[in-house]
Amino acid sequence: MAESKSKDESGKIEELEAMSFESSLEELESLVERLERGHLTLDESLGIFERGMKLARICNLKLSKAEMKVQVLAEENGKIRTTNFIEE
Repeated sequence: MAESKSKDESGKIEELEAMSFESSLEELESLVERLERGHLTLDESLGIFERGMKLARICNLKLSKAEMKVQVLAEENGKIRTTNFIEE
């Protein structure tokens, strides 16, 4: 039974990883809003929190990968040129 649950969990994680960054972030924001509104049972809150943490980790990983890709693309003369992003 534990093996079945483990396979189910890995399937859910793979499903989350397959989502686009934008979809993951949108769902994460939706989950935060649900938690902030309250009116959930403890079990519902824990389930939502757990899914939110998984989404947050996946979003963070996708951002880190994108940052590394940008650094590689910005490579100049064999050296990585990094600059601070200034939002206007």
